[in-house]
Amino acid sequence: DEYYFDDTNEYSFDCSFGTEEKDGIWMNRNDFPGTILSAFVWVFILYSAMTITLLAESKHLSHILAYFYNTICALALASHAKTMFTDPGAVPQCAVPIDAAARQMETHSMCRICKSFKPPGAHHCRICNRCVSRMDHHCPWMNNCIGATNLKSFILFLAYTWIGSALALMIFGCNYFFCNKESCEFTGVLVQLVRIMTVICVGSLLFTSS
Repeated sequence: DEYYFDDTNEYSFDCSFGTEEKDGIWMNRNDFPGTILSAFVWVFILYSAMTITLLAESKHLSHILAYFYNTICALALASHAKTMFTDPGAVPQCAVPIDAAARQMETHSMCRICKSFKPPGAHHCRICNRCVSRMDHHCPWMNNCIGATNLKSFILFLAYTWIGSALALMIFGCNYFFCNKESCEFTGVLVQLVRIMTVICVGSLLFTSS
């Protein structure tokens, strides 16, 4: 960070999950609803990939288009995992202002909860129980804060999800309105799978566009 010196990585850490400084793998375990919502993200994306794959295997969709869609789903899941398991920029307890920042400001903010230096743009997250540098918000769908170090992967997740949802709705729309071939008619369980996926895609498209 440009405001403070951090030597936390010079110390050993445990091979454990959590948001404390001693934890080696960042994961928010303090928010059970957030854990459920983040799991739902994986369920929705994997369900969509499965539906498109079944449509391709049933000759209702091009295999090339299915490969492309599943690639987008894989990239979205990778971005989600990266955002979820990345330290968003938690300010360590031992953080001290660097000389340049110290010369610019006569006083420095301190977090009344963490009892440590609070750099400009940092906010304390009551869910992660840490001060996060350049914190944007706490996202329950990620089960993590969005801050200085995971903002890029969060934006990539939104982009991949938007592209995947828009592509699926375009496929279903073209199939329903413009295709008169017998292969375009969904039958059996595929009809129900597509209906549920359409609802998921509309919801995710509205979510990522807002």
